Amino acid sequence: MHRLWTSAALDGDVYAQPLVVGDRVIVATENDTVYALRADSGAALWSTHLGTPVRSSSLPCGNVDPVGITSTPVVDTGAGRVYAAGMVQPAQHLLFALDLASGSMVSSAPADAPGAQPTTHNQRGALALAAGQVLIPFGGRFGDCGTYHGQLVAVPVTPAGLGTPAAYTLPSSGRAGFWAPAGPVVAADDSIFISSGNSAATGAYDYGNSVLHLSANLKLLDSFAPSNWAALNSTDTDLGSTNPVLAGNSRVFQVGKSGTGFLLDSGHLGGIGGQLSTASVCDGPSLGAVSHDGATLFIPCSSGVAAVVVTGDRLSVRWTAGAPVPGPPIVTTGAVWTVATGSGGLLALDPSTGSRLASLPIGTVPSRFTSPAAGGGRVLVAASRTVMAFGD
Repeated sequence: MHRLWTSAALDGDVYAQPLVVGDRVIVATENDTVYALRADSGAALWSTHLGTPVRSSSLPCGNVDPVGITSTPVVDTGAGRVYAAGMVQPAQHLLFALDLASGSMVSSAPADAPGAQPTTHNQRGALALAAGQVLIPFGGRFGDCGTYHGQLVAVPVTPAGLGTPAAYTLPSSGRAGFWAPAGPVVAADDSIFISSGNSAATGAYDYGNSVLHLSANLKLLDSFAPSNWAALNSTDTDLGSTNPVLAGNSRVFQVGKSGTGFLLDSGHLGGIGGQLSTASVCDGPSLGAVSHDGATLFIPCSSGVAAVVVTGDRLSVRWTAGAPVPGPPIVTTGAVWTVATGSGGLLALDPSTGSRLASLPIGTVPSRFTSPAAGGGRVLVAASRTVMAFGD
């Protein structure tokens, strides 16, 4: 493996995962700009600046400055649309629909849920597209300032633009954000699985530290929480620091900051303490996003990547590969890729054994959640305000 190309400098830090769409790479920055780069050379095909981002000095807490587009956009290849959510002045979140071919603005719509306070609600999780609507998750900012709730906003999409948003607000006493970088997970029937962080509850259960199953029209269908959810609340040990994964035969996997993995039945999540099985997956927190190849899961632990296999109703750890603060991994034919965010390297691991196949320097990344992308025989990653492509 070697570096094939490096793009020109972009206008801001890249927290979002790049998206490979045919012959182009879609990249979004914290300066509220979306780029389309040629996948074979990194040359810019178009860039669209969507608004003025919000400086962190005007917000009550947070560790991103400025705050623009933090989440990964979603692309509708059939309609030729790119959807990106950004924070713009004067401190509001908007959803933007762009033409995939030209980058021209098609439409925009408010993305904040009714009654939400944009300065304390943070839009970190990736967008998803399902049942004719864009799903936009919200949680809190780093530091958990002010009042916020886990919220999922759904904006209908039409050939003409964007419709009127609807929203689901978690009925928590406070907090319990939907903040995991991978965002909501959409099942084959367009229903939604999403996980929440710790809530402020100490007595009655309020859906913090939970895996939730929602219908396509945002109605709560089912939930799961560990039996020690209240203790997890008290120590800021989010279950929802990663995304749920649909893996195996009607199974859902979830791991969080405790490092304990839970296997659930997707048709009946089990309520409080109703998991099918558990396993110690990480010796510390798992944060970011879990990827999978069928029933084999690849999990970012604080000190490395773990491979976990789902067999029936059981979990087993196949291997653990050391890496300094790995970001969310991805899977390609013959390799698991992760960014060692602690050292500024792109790593390729053997999916069967965890042995290191390649280590490539990329430089400084802004976030421990930096994730590569792959397509067309290339692996792409954003670092130091550029995008790099690697291949044979």
